[in-house]
Amino acid sequence: MTKIAILGIDIVGLCIALSLKNNHRSEFQITAAGAEPENLKFAKNIGAVDKTENSARKCVSDAEIVILDAPLHYIKDLLENLSPHFSPGATITDTGPLKQPIIKWANELLPSSVNFVASRPVTQSNLWSLEDVNSDAISGSPYCIITDNSTRSEGIQTMTWLAKQCGSQPYFLDASEHDSYSSAMAFLPNVISSALIMTASKSRSWPEMSKLSTPEFKAMTQLADKDPEENSIAADLNAKDTIHWIDEMIASLYDFRKQFLDDKEKLFESFVSAWEQRAKWEAGTLHPDDRQDTRMPSAKETMAEMMVGTYMMDRYRKMTDKSRKNWKYFRKS
Repeated sequence: MTKIAILGIDIVGLCIALSLKNNHRSEFQITAAGAEPENLKFAKNIGAVDKTENSARKCVSDAEIVILDAPLHYIKDLLENLSPHFSPGATITDTGPLKQPIIKWANELLPSSVNFVASRPVTQSNLWSLEDVNSDAISGSPYCIITDNSTRSEGIQTMTWLAKQCGSQPYFLDASEHDSYSSAMAFLPNVISSALIMTASKSRSWPEMSKLSTPEFKAMTQLADKDPEENSIAADLNAKDTIHWIDEMIASLYDFRKQFLDDKEKLFESFVSAWEQRAKWEAGTLHPDDRQDTRMPSAKETMAEMMVGTYMMDRYRKMTDKSRKNWKYFRKS
């Protein structure tokens, strides 16, 4: 039986624990500790962990794998305070959104008797709270395993095995790659969401305008309620990548602005391009090795029809015709 400790258990850590228990219940003994008693109680009640501990030191003392599932600004403290208490030979990993600073902290603070491998599974759906987590949340999805010259093969093997036990696909990349991609995929949406609510709320008409808020506006601004401290720290630790993606976003918005003014045909093509790129991504056809069925399952078609309507669903079906190799927007002309 493999002993696993999860510190600061939150959404990602709960996904890992629940996946392991669902797939291999008797093969893992999972203990959790953290500053949020309600999180620990919830994890225990749903069977994601076997027991909880008040002491983080006791939690990690005999663990073979330790998962740091805490906010970014706590991970350095955990590494420093628990460094003498990790079991020799243990593999230490994390679920943080940025890897370069975490790897730097680990190299500075951890003893040579343990292996550190930065990692993070990618969840398949929107998980806004612990209650949204399910045992399939990371099944079949990439499990990022981040390595550098200091990463030992034993730790890599352990994390590769753990990812597979979760039902995920190990995805290897270096820290700079991960952090650039993460800035675009995970952090830029927070910035855009915050910018949108700030843009609207700065209007003198905001009190009246807010009465007309749509589900689209609420969805687009939902990420603005992420912890401001966590956002600020992430921005500070990865300013270069963040600024790069903000500049790219500004350039795209300015292109739309120019097209709104004087090039309606190009504006339409921009909307088509965005529609197609999202369709390709949603269908999993962005990579050459991917294989996509030409006929979507009827359940998915039904869901798509509920979401986009009969007219767009007709376009969707025509778009997936066997004669089409790529996802293309179906044009009437």
